[in-house]
Amino acid sequence: MILAYIIVFSLLGSVCAVGFASVVLLLRNKLSSMLSAVLIPYSIGTLLGAAFLGMIPEVLKRLPSQGALGSVLAGIVAFFVLEKLTLWRHCHEHPCEVHSQAGALILVGDSRLEISTSFLRAVTPAGARSC
Repeated sequence: MILAYIIVFSLLGSVCAVGFASVVLLLRNKLSSMLSAVLIPYSIGTLLGAAFLGMIPEVLKRLPSQGALGSVLAGIVAFFVLEKLTLWRHCHEHPCEVHSQAGALILVGDSRLEISTSFLRAVTPAGARSC
């Protein structure tokens, strides 16, 4: 029964996240960029806060600090480079047809990540998680 709740609420959270992102993409440009300017730093701060205040101290209890913090630094650099390569804009026209699809690309990638993460959380035995 608990597994069913986990799956249902994971799917519900994923659908809501994708739905909200779709609504932001469909809004007018001015409102969309205003919301993005507020929500992106909020989400980055939330993710970094969860990582640095919750998960990394737990890892440091189990692993040597050199390896754990080296992995954190490598992950931050790798995702920074990946984002820069994905959203590389070199067009000199502002309404560029190629790079205007970056929002949809991020939405599709994020929705796939959300769904796969939710299913992995759902099938992980409760004893294996430390939450």
